[in-house]
Amino acid sequence: MSSTTEITQAPRRLLRLKQVLDRAGLPKSTVYSRISAGTFPKQIPVGSSVRWLESEVEAWIKARVDERDHPGQSGGTAGGIDGDGDPPRLAA
Repeated sequence: MSSTTEITQAPRRLLRLKQVLDRAGLPKSTVYSRISAGTFPKQIPVGSSVRWLESEVEAWIKARVDERDHPGQSGGTAGGIDGDGDPPRLAA
């Protein structure tokens, strides 16, 4: 009798470009620009087309929500304090 270990995972789903654009709320040019910049999930080649892993797109969306809900904790450029502990001054 042999023992096998089964790993149960949620099913993975691949999204088409239109689905990614609808979920992310971004135009196509911005999605590809952010992929090039490394700030959006990379596409997966499938035959002569490409798809995106749903879980990666959802994680990207969740990260944007977390940045909104917890500003300044992710090292972003929105607000914050300068080295003296004061809010940064606006340029004249």
